[in-house]
Amino acid sequence: METEKQPVPGPERPARELSEEDLLLGKKTVRVIEIMCLAAIAVCAGIAVFVFASVPLDTKLPYNGQFGRNGIPMPIAMLAVFLVLTGLWRATKKPDAHHLSKGARVRVPILGAVLILAFVGAQWAMAHAILVEGGALQA
Repeated sequence: METEKQPVPGPERPARELSEEDLLLGKKTVRVIEIMCLAAIAVCAGIAVFVFASVPLDTKLPYNGQFGRNGIPMPIAMLAVFLVLTGLWRATKKPDAHHLSKGARVRVPILGAVLILAFVGAQWAMAHAILVEGGALQA
């Protein structure tokens, strides 16, 4: 009987060896994503502070969902994007975050920038809706 070698799934699969140059370029790529995340966190924090200062704390983000809620409380709505961006930033701090192949070094900054801009846009849209609901801004 012959024993066939099956491909090893997931984390047990041996990683492709990356050269020293690949690791250095991977560190630069991760650093770019880290800086973009920190800038987005600062922007979102600024938006949240402006909203907190402009409307009453009990203002709700308008939401007509299936569970009959009248809205999402403002502190929770302003915290959601901040938590997602913080998670993305923490992913850049993993010890092996810079182990990126050539293709990943191209894809990661593009996808990262698109995601980060989408998150900041979502924070802006939620802030606008809360400011309108709280009466601080005209629709």
